[in-house]
Amino acid sequence: MLYLLFAILSSAGIFVCFKYLEKYKVDILLAIIINYITASVCGFLLSDSNITFTQIVHQPWFNISFIIGTAFIAAFFIIGRSTQKAGISITTLASKMSFVLPMIFSIVFYQEAISTQKIIGFVLAISAVLLSIYKDQTDATQRKYLWLPILLFFVAGTVDSLVKYAQEEYLTSGGQEIFSTLLFAIAAISGFVVLIIKKQNFKELFRAKVLIGGLLLGLVNFGSLHFLIASLNKSGFDSSVVFSIINIGIVAVSVLIGIGIFREKLNKINLLGIVLAIIAIFILTN
Repeated sequence: MLYLLFAILSSAGIFVCFKYLEKYKVDILLAIIINYITASVCGFLLSDSNITFTQIVHQPWFNISFIIGTAFIAAFFIIGRSTQKAGISITTLASKMSFVLPMIFSIVFYQEAISTQKIIGFVLAISAVLLSIYKDQTDATQRKYLWLPILLFFVAGTVDSLVKYAQEEYLTSGGQEIFSTLLFAIAAISGFVVLIIKKQNFKELFRAKVLIGGLLLGLVNFGSLHFLIASLNKSGFDSSVVFSIINIGIVAVSVLIGIGIFREKLNKINLLGIVLAIIAIFILTN
């Protein structure tokens, strides 16, 4: 149960970190790069440090790690912008409801049966996302950023599908630490490439608030992936139960934080969307 609890808290912590990065006016891209350096170091310290690069290259998950690592930084950047512009509650819900896509992936790739229960769950899940991001006409500021949580829904769902595939195929007997290390390292390298393309000053990476923000973000980011895989492997629950507990927990904690700490306002339609999201998660994972 501790793995599940840590997975929920660390994942919710990501959204909280992004809100504080906005508060202290920290450049998102710079913080994300420091975050991935921190996360890769954490993975390296927890892994078998005697493993060589040659051994890593010959791991069966080496190729897919490049795809996931590159997608990581794209998804993380969208999370950051959406959290700051569209709000923590809506961004969290869009991110976590994206697990509908991995379930579709499982049906197609693993040829799982399609039941009436799953169809109802999919319809409720998509409705929940649409309702949760609805804004009144008077809230023009947030309305123009609604494309961010929508985009996040699809990007995060694709990333989760790839992570689920890697866990099922390659990581059931361990090795998630070095796998996570490589993913985060690739994401960090991708971030540096973006900096070079943007011709941004590398000295900005060493500003105190960038280092502190990126460090904290990296710790919770590493924890979110590490404890998710650990929960799938060691909790003793079926994966559907694990995803159910974690996703409901993250949505609940993040919404409470958004309302209680950041004073975010949800209209009645948004609240209906959150209720439908929880119902959809129960239907799809039980």
